[in-house]
Parts: sequence; structure tokens; C-alpha cells
Amino acid sequence: METWLKNKLRGDWQIWFIIALLSLFSMLVVYSASSALAYKKAGGNTESYLLTHTTHLLLGLLVIWFIHRFNYTRYAGISKLLLWITPFLLIYTYFFGTAVGGTKRWINLFGISFQSSDLVRLVLITNLAAMLARRQNVEYTPKTLYGLIFWCGLLCGMLAVTNFSTAVILGVTCFLIMWVGRVPSRYLVRMAGFVIGVLFVVMSVSVALYARGVEFGRGQVVLERIEAFADIDINRDKVIGNRDRDDNYQREQAMIAIARGGVIGIGPGNSFQRNYLPEAFSDYIYAIIIEEYGLLGAILVMGLYLWLLYRGLKNVENTNRAFGGLLCVGLTFSIVFQAFVHMFINVGLGPVTGQTLPLMSMGGTSILFTAVAIGIVLSVTKGEYEEKVI
Repeated sequence: METWLKNKLRGDWQIWFIIALLSLFSMLVVYSASSALAYKKAGGNTESYLLTHTTHLLLGLLVIWFIHRFNYTRYAGISKLLLWITPFLLIYTYFFGTAVGGTKRWINLFGISFQSSDLVRLVLITNLAAMLARRQNVEYTPKTLYGLIFWCGLLCGMLAVTNFSTAVILGVTCFLIMWVGRVPSRYLVRMAGFVIGVLFVVMSVSVALYARGVEFGRGQVVLERIEAFADIDINRDKVIGNRDRDDNYQREQAMIAIARGGVIGIGPGNSFQRNYLPEAFSDYIYAIIIEEYGLLGAILVMGLYLWLLYRGLKNVENTNRAFGGLLCVGLTFSIVFQAFVHMFINVGLGPVTGQTLPLMSMGGTSILFTAVAIGIVLSVTKGEYEEKVI
């Protein structure tokens, strides 16, 4: 049996173990957190969402197994083709996407609904890793960085229009990949200074418009959430909107869930706040984990994600392959960073952004995109392939 598993489930066995634990724990929590939703939309059939979520997890595991069997260097070519498609995909999302929570983030292609940001994040990280791998023996100059900066700036900027929090996560991930990819510090400092300067100008203009009550789309949403989180009043004459009330309500209910959980929690399936948190099964699933499993459960989940990050970084040390090492860093950091953003929001350390907990929150295509990323990482950890042409 052990020989069969080693032959079929190749790569870093610790990552396989982490994914298995997260998936099993996810089924327990989603079954509890989705019960209120089941009574509202499924006639009280609490098993229906559990079966759906379990199916998605099993499909995700199948995707991981399928992806990790292939040579990860092949994905560089596929992602290079998709890189030219992603800007048009984001434009299509902005004009023709499906609005969820007041923002167009979802699109439907060939009968499949997914967030375009999930695909953009995977494609950009893979391409950035390939670009840096090709430049490992080249002396960096502003000219050699133009392509990197162009694609990172273009896609992160376009993504920020509809999904600011994901754009920030992706931007920080790209910066980390460039740092690991030996881009000189002087260029990274200049890029960081430029980005901070642009954000300062944009925020200054946005605050000025917001203070005067001017409607200006997604930027206004971001400011409203920051204003509600920081408990300040930029525009004292404006009437509190539904979004402000919803965000404050979700934070308050999450805080109640955390307070009820204490150290050891109130027990699996005994959550009370799942009846009040609108997105208990996705955006606020970590609050439900704390309520039912307490501080101990919260630390356990956090520890699993930190373990995943550690294995991703450890595999970089164990490989001399630039592309594979950068892929491990970028993909694992992206997953773990999103997880920590979700956790920070749930415990009141950040404004509401709608970030789910990877592999834990209920979802379909989001689980599959995360599975693709993990499958690529596992393909790298097998250490079987030579990188000739990326």
C-alpha cells in the first residue's frame, strides 16, 4: 500500500498531508456553516451543500493528482498564451460580468462560472516565474525589467478596478517573486516607491471626491470600507449606505462568534452565529471555526497554512531549477497570503474585502484553481525534470 501511494502520489508528501487535513476539516466546518443557507434555499436539506462541497473537494484532489503528473515546464507555454488573453478577459468581466455583492467579478464561459481574478493570478505568477528564470544569467537593467513591470502593472491595475484586495495580494506576490528571483534591491525600491506614489495620488483624489459626495464607482466602495473599519467620517453629510451597515453588521457578528468560541470552542456543529453571518460558509468561515473549535482550532488552521508556506520555501532550497523554485514561492505564498488576509478580516484586523479561505470555504471553481496551483507545486517537488527552454 505504501509503495502504491508513493508511486501514485508523488512529490512532497507533507504537502499532500496538509491538503488532506484542510479538506477533511473543511467538510466538517462547511457542513455546520451552511446549515442556515440550506434552510433558506434547499428546504432544510443540510446534506445537499455538504455533498456539493465534498464533490468539489474530490474534484480538486483529482485535479491536483492530474496536474502533478505532468512536467511543470509545459505550463510555462500554456500560461504565455493565456497571458495575452487575460487583459481582454478582465475587460469582458468589467462590462459583461455577473455582479455579486455589487461588483462584477464573475463571468460565465462555456457554461462554467468563475472569477476571472483566479485565472489572472495563476497566469501572471507562472509567467513572472518564467520571465525571471530566463533572466537568471543576465545582468539586470531597466530595459530587462520592462516586460516584467508592464505585465504586473497592467494586470494588477486592471484587476484593482473590480477586485482591489486580490490585486493587492497579487501585487505583493509579484514583488516577492522578483525579490527571490534576484532582481536588484535598488530596482525593487524604485518600483515600490512608484507604486506607493501612484496609490497616494489615487487615494488623495478619491478622498477629495468622496468628501464632496461624488459617486466614482469601485474606489468609493474601497473608501467606504476603510472608513467603516477605521471608524472615521470623511464625509459627514452623507447618509450611511447599505454597504456600510452590512460591513459593520458582519464584523459585529464575527466578533460575537469569536467571543463565544473562547479557548476550546462550543463544539462542532453548535455554531449560533452561522444563523446571522450572511457569508458564514465562505467569507467568514474562519469566525465559525473559532466559534466551534475555539482558539485551539484557529491556531491549528493557521499552523497548517504556515506549514504549507514552509514546505513551499523549503522546496526552493532543495532545487537548483530557477523556474520551479520561483513557481513554488509564488503559488504557495499567494495561497497562504490570501488565507491570512481572510483570517485578519475575520478577527477584525482589516476592512471587509470578500476573500475566501483557500480549500476551506465553500466554493467550486475557486477550489479547482487552487488545486491547479498546488498540483503545479507538487510537480516541481518531484524534482524529475530538467529546465531547458522555458
